[in-house]
Amino acid sequence: MINFVILALVVVTQVAGNLSLGKGIKELGEINTLNPLVLFKFGWQLVNSPWLWVALFLLMASLSFYLVALSRLELSYVLPLIASNYVLTTIAAWLVLGDQVGVSRWLGTILITFGVMLVGFFDRKSKQVAKT
Repeated sequence: MINFVILALVVVTQVAGNLSLGKGIKELGEINTLNPLVLFKFGWQLVNSPWLWVALFLLMASLSFYLVALSRLELSYVLPLIASNYVLTTIAAWLVLGDQVGVSRWLGTILITFGVMLVGFFDRKSKQVAKT
């Protein structure tokens, strides 16, 4: 049960961190130049963005939970289980940030997620059968 909670925390903090990062960047606007003064100003705005700091905290928390999960479970088991973050991030970006997500992007996101989960599930099952 504790492993499930740890994996859920990885996913939740990663999705929330990505969402915060996306929100912060969208608020700062688009960059269309490589002018050093413009890039410096943008960097300064990033440092002063509360969304960037929230994102940094959440993504560091996600990394910490991920490391804990890897210390307890096999990588080939952990990655497929946290693959749900692809779908959840897409849903959150669509709902919260107003991202336009077309049918092909939805299908691709779901296909990748199920593919990773399928590989992880069968890999885990084959290892269990080999051990018995």
